[in-house]
Amino acid sequence: MNFKKSVFTGALLIGVVGLFGVESVSARNYSEKPSSSYTIAQSNSKISNANSPIYGTYKLTHSVDGIVHESTLVMSGYSGVMRTRYYDSDTGKPEVVRQNMTLKSIPSGLFLIGSNPVYDKTSKPAKNYSPDNFLFSITPDGPVFFTCDRMERCSHVDLEVIK
Repeated sequence: MNFKKSVFTGALLIGVVGLFGVESVSARNYSEKPSSSYTIAQSNSKISNANSPIYGTYKLTHSVDGIVHESTLVMSGYSGVMRTRYYDSDTGKPEVVRQNMTLKSIPSGLFLIGSNPVYDKTSKPAKNYSPDNFLFSITPDGPVFFTCDRMERCSHVDLEVIK
């Protein structure tokens, strides 16, 4: 099954999350690797502003090369801030990176684009941290959330509504 064809209007995500109180995404058997959300957006000339703003705080959990990233995303309409805690193998300790997030719409869903990652405590650029990009979509089989950074390292995402 082609992932691009199976995903449709991500604006439904907001309604589903709000209407049904989705707290977390259950583990699914994903036999196919999703297309990179970054590649989808880059190859798609129909990037536009999202029709519906997102407000609230969310916990997103995903992994990159086996390293779990725990993020808190605070959205205030079409933009927000995300703080991500992860183990940095370069420093050998946990780090927290903060990045700006921008909500866009593409035909395959809602696209959340990260930019300007900095270390949270110092605000120094996190040069080794590739900004995160998330694609949120509702498929006939249920919601699908995944991330791919600009190095095209992809992971499915667990999403929890905090408030």
